[in-house]
Amino acid sequence: MVAAWGGYVFVINLIGCHAGLLVLIGRFSTKLYRAYTAFYIVGTFLAMQVPVVGWAPLKSLEQLGPCAVFLGFQLIQYCELQKRKKQLSTKQTWILRVRVFAIAGIALLAVVGLLRYKGYFGPISARIRGLFVKHTKTGNPLVDSVAEHQPAQASAYAQYLGVRIVQLLPYGFVLVALRYFHDSSSFLLVYGIATYFFSLKMVRLILLTAPIASVLIGIVIGRVYGFLTYNILGFVPSVFHLMAIDDNGKAEEAVSKPAKEVTPSKKKKGKAPEKNKEEEKEAPSKPSVVGLLISLAVKAVFAFATYNLYQLGLPEATMFYKTSHSIAKQLANPTIVMKGTLKSGETVLVDDYRDW
Repeated sequence: MVAAWGGYVFVINLIGCHAGLLVLIGRFSTKLYRAYTAFYIVGTFLAMQVPVVGWAPLKSLEQLGPCAVFLGFQLIQYCELQKRKKQLSTKQTWILRVRVFAIAGIALLAVVGLLRYKGYFGPISARIRGLFVKHTKTGNPLVDSVAEHQPAQASAYAQYLGVRIVQLLPYGFVLVALRYFHDSSSFLLVYGIATYFFSLKMVRLILLTAPIASVLIGIVIGRVYGFLTYNILGFVPSVFHLMAIDDNGKAEEAVSKPAKEVTPSKKKKGKAPEKNKEEEKEAPSKPSVVGLLISLAVKAVFAFATYNLYQLGLPEATMFYKTSHSIAKQLANPTIVMKGTLKSGETVLVDDYRDW
């Protein structure tokens, strides 16, 4: 990201926000500490190797947020180690945290004040400032005049993402938030909120919503597909289902059928053998004809619903595919160089703006 595009500032802040959110909702763990610490150290070191970036990750104000999260993680991990080592209670742990963060906060303020006095920190760039204040007040004429830096309209999302996708996006967001929320999936919520906020501020940032829109729509389609196929076939076909093969070369029943719960019971002399004999004599009850008919009727209803959804979705998918390629061709050419056609039919490039 650093070598190819300036979006690395967005990426590192997004990951920092997600890590901070996990701490705020009580999901801090050694696994999270190791993951974020390794990411920040390695990522920052590699970013600093790019000449254009240099020491910006440790000087630029818009990149110091993830650094603050990194330092906070070190303090929290220290408190957790002391808690395990000294067997501290919850109250004692919170007292330790307050003391550690208070001392670290005072020391950090002193260091920041000294570095700021010496002009160590760089100012917030005009483009970043344009995301939080009116575009006409950034102070940079280039940023203020470019149309791509204007706030996005609601119609722009439907134009670039697709009408159906915009309509289904909230369902995917709610599905993740209420049904599939955990440490990893919470990143999708942070990503979605951040991209929506920034795209509202600047229309060119709608491109940031494309990946999260794809993920949320994929979750919705995947859940619908899983629900329909499970009610038709009795299981959800997947690569893992096909790969779950036992020694005899047959699919494991545990994939499609839940294992029977076995509860340990106390053995009693003279009664256990009789009980086992009775269980062996009991034959599995055969499903009734009415039950089979109801089951087939339910499967037929779901098969009919699946067919109708396919018929409704196929034209939408085809149009989305064509629209995506059409927009890609439009955006592929630079705005200052345009293709033109002469009366003779010859295609030429109009680059007056560039020459001027």
